[in-house]
Amino acid sequence: MKDILKWVVFGGLFAIPFLTLYVENDYFFPFITGKNFWFRIIVDFTLVAWIALAMYEPRYRPQWSWIVGGAGTLLVIMFFANLFGEHPRSSFWSNFERMDGYVSLVHTYLYMIILGSVLKTSREWSWLLNTSLVAATLVAIGGLAQYFSVTSIIEIYNIGSGSARVDSTLGNSAYMAVYMLFHIFIALWLLAKSKVMETKIVYASLIPFFVFVLTATGTRGTFLALVGGALVTVLYILFFGRGEKAQDYRRYAVGSLVGILILIAGFVTFKDTELMQSQPSLARVANIDLGEDLRIRGIIWGMAWEGIQERPLLGWGQSNFNYVFNEKYDPRLHAQEHWFDRAHNIFIDWLIAGGFLGLAAYLSIFFACAYYLVVRPLRDRKDESFTLVERGILLGLLAGYFVHNLVVFDNIVSYIFFAIILGLIHSRVSTPIKVIAEKKVEEPLITQAVLPIGAAAFIAVMVFVHAPAMSAAGDIINAFRSVQPSVVQGVQQPPEGPEVMLENFKTALDRESFGHQEITEQIAQQTMGIARQPQATPELRAAFASTSEEQLTKLAAEKPGDARIHVFIASYYRAVGQIEKAAAEMAKARELSPNKQTIINQQGFIELSRNQNIAARDFFQESFELEEENIEAREYYAAALLYAGNATTAVALMDSEDTKKRFAGSDFVLGAARTAGASVFLLELHKERVKHDPNTAQNWASLAFLYFEQGDNEQAIATLEEGGRVNPGFASTASCIAQNIVTGSSEPQTGC
Repeated sequence: MKDILKWVVFGGLFAIPFLTLYVENDYFFPFITGKNFWFRIIVDFTLVAWIALAMYEPRYRPQWSWIVGGAGTLLVIMFFANLFGEHPRSSFWSNFERMDGYVSLVHTYLYMIILGSVLKTSREWSWLLNTSLVAATLVAIGGLAQYFSVTSIIEIYNIGSGSARVDSTLGNSAYMAVYMLFHIFIALWLLAKSKVMETKIVYASLIPFFVFVLTATGTRGTFLALVGGALVTVLYILFFGRGEKAQDYRRYAVGSLVGILILIAGFVTFKDTELMQSQPSLARVANIDLGEDLRIRGIIWGMAWEGIQERPLLGWGQSNFNYVFNEKYDPRLHAQEHWFDRAHNIFIDWLIAGGFLGLAAYLSIFFACAYYLVVRPLRDRKDESFTLVERGILLGLLAGYFVHNLVVFDNIVSYIFFAIILGLIHSRVSTPIKVIAEKKVEEPLITQAVLPIGAAAFIAVMVFVHAPAMSAAGDIINAFRSVQPSVVQGVQQPPEGPEVMLENFKTALDRESFGHQEITEQIAQQTMGIARQPQATPELRAAFASTSEEQLTKLAAEKPGDARIHVFIASYYRAVGQIEKAAAEMAKARELSPNKQTIINQQGFIELSRNQNIAARDFFQESFELEEENIEAREYYAAALLYAGNATTAVALMDSEDTKKRFAGSDFVLGAARTAGASVFLLELHKERVKHDPNTAQNWASLAFLYFEQGDNEQAIATLEEGGRVNPGFASTASCIAQNIVTGSSEPQTGC
């Protein structure tokens, strides 16, 4: 039995690094959900086997280190932070898009504990790290195929190929970058420990390969993290190496330091060359501007700090930054994403999630690592837990990971490999817990009680926790597929239709998973689309509308205070023509996020649809005055002024070439100007449109028609002739319209 349990535990631990290759296209968010679900399942299964194995063999029982203590303290604090946070369900379970939350935190901790308890020897750790290196090499090959557009490999991997920033099987360039960061240092660790020249060559070759792929992700923060981590490694070896044995390492460190500085100088020197600038991902890294790049982050961090001051002790709970983002929204973020769910800074994210207690507990993990890697070797010269080079590499990796998290946030990939590194350090420095180490457990208790209870608990968790959420993630994809043609045994089948789509969505809802918000949003979006389809039957529209309204109402009750939900509900009501309800929901959203221009703009559009032009103008004016650099808000305000009959102020808003180009390209502004009878302004905008887009025949025709309407037939004909010369495909139509004008037709486009 012991041997079987050992194989199960080792199999689970060694299987997890391969999850980075797994993409579950049958699940909603295929790059996220599959990896996370199976990480949790494997950890749960391994946990049961490990508990039984540890009862048999005291050497596999958990031991003490300050790393375990710090991480355990974090779990305790975050339990209460989430419990008393803004929305506990999101904090504990998260959603399909992120799949982090407290559940992921617990599983990461368990993975670390099991690793540190089971892998005891340097050889066993080398097996695990080499296993992970194999997986990382395969993932990196997928990234390289994306970079060089190798279609055959991309198809094998079943990954995207359209982005300039590679992401391989991880689905996100930032996730890919931190994954490569970990494995650059893992390869360096194995290189330093290897005594076989052939394997040294392999490890040495993988390092620049991973560096290139990391750079190809275009993730600037992680690139800087790599540089910073490498400097920490070489500087530690250089300044902390002692004795004759360390002299060779110090010489290597000096050479590495010089090499790093030369590479940095070369990168800076050639960053503006055609070679660098012609590659979008490389150009992103080459064009790092900390001042500009951190400006937006700084605004978000300032908003977050205001939220932290409201809940300084335990914060808002995990996955609840959106409440702070909405409440404290700064209009200077107008050009960014509309909804942020992370502050993109490790300090701020933990302060928001767990307050100062949560941040202190999180940082204590790093302090514990620093103690074991730096302080303890200085205090105890006989400490041989790690060699000088091992300490330097681990410190560099942890420093790089920390720098990465100053501008990005954690995900399942970074959690897994952070757990591996913590488990590695813990396994070397931990000490037995006497009461656990000396406890004797009789075999019948293990076989007749522990294993059956553990197996039953695992099955219950699978059936009642994991399976419903996994099935719901699959139901969403099935819903989308039901309205697409399919191929069965080589024969193309017609779509099953929207009725089947709705049934699949209802099935997903019946699972009562943590994906309720995402399922509801998808149903509502499909309802909006069906409302615009003239071929949809009244019964079908009613069925979708009934389900949408029921679930949207339920969602608003489940997550009170979430502005995004009310915006979504308002958008739904607008789409299905229930304007009064839309106005009420948008007003609720505005109460929760008073300075968000997109919400205020939507209030303006609702008033326009109710023919309340003055009220609409007031909303658009308020939006514009919150941040006048927002050119979209300026555009909307100008159009609203025209609808309200104030053309003079509208024209005055067009105060630059950029604004003029924006207004000319806006059908909203052009339509408002036509309604207001602002003919001179309208003519100027159409001239600008022709100037910037002369190849569109309609632009010439519209400009000519404006001249015709104003009685300037000569200029109308001249415009048509010029349009025909610039755009030969328009020449015959232009000639026809011009001839009709000459003959005095009141509708010159007739017959053309």
